[in-house]
Amino acid sequence: MKMTDVQGGPGGLPPQADVVLSHEQLALLCTDLKEQNALLSARIRQLEDEICRDTLTPLFNRRYFEQAVSSSIAHCQRYQSRAALLFVDVDDLKVINDTFGHAAGDEALRTVAQVLLANVRSTDVVARIGGDEFALILGAISEADVEQKVAQLTAGIASCRIGSGDAATSLSATFGHAFIHPNDEADKVLARADNHMYRLKRSRAAAR
Repeated sequence: MKMTDVQGGPGGLPPQADVVLSHEQLALLCTDLKEQNALLSARIRQLEDEICRDTLTPLFNRRYFEQAVSSSIAHCQRYQSRAALLFVDVDDLKVINDTFGHAAGDEALRTVAQVLLANVRSTDVVARIGGDEFALILGAISEADVEQKVAQLTAGIASCRIGSGDAATSLSATFGHAFIHPNDEADKVLARADNHMYRLKRSRAAAR
């Protein structure tokens, strides 16, 4: 392969000499370009992932979750199925922060995140959508299975403790849920799950 300057140099100087690349040099150049392209693609994927991730936990963030709700509605429409949306509110996080410090509060949130991730399918979506709030999308699930899953997650969170010694306290969380149906709307599903969770939270507070 020849690379030639056909314009000549400045001031009428003779054109530069031909640059001849051997097959080996061309192969090395192609390999280098492929490696650079792979690195660039990996960096783009990394940046896209960072945009979708929560900064404290390994979960998705609210932005990604809202997109996932819309995608789940479209899936339910296409296959005439339904999914469940769970809202999770960590109980008494302010008390944990005030008693043990904000580092302990952050650890409590990371602990809850790990419990949620460890007890759902890889196809389900788990996100942290606010300070002490999490949300999940569980695909193709029945009412009975939702109740069972909530009980499992509640027990898993309750088995975790924050602090040390006599001052240590167990974590707890309140769950609300709503089903995603074909022709549903994202904001309405989110509102139904949120309202259900806060009704349960108020009921528990009144019973104390």
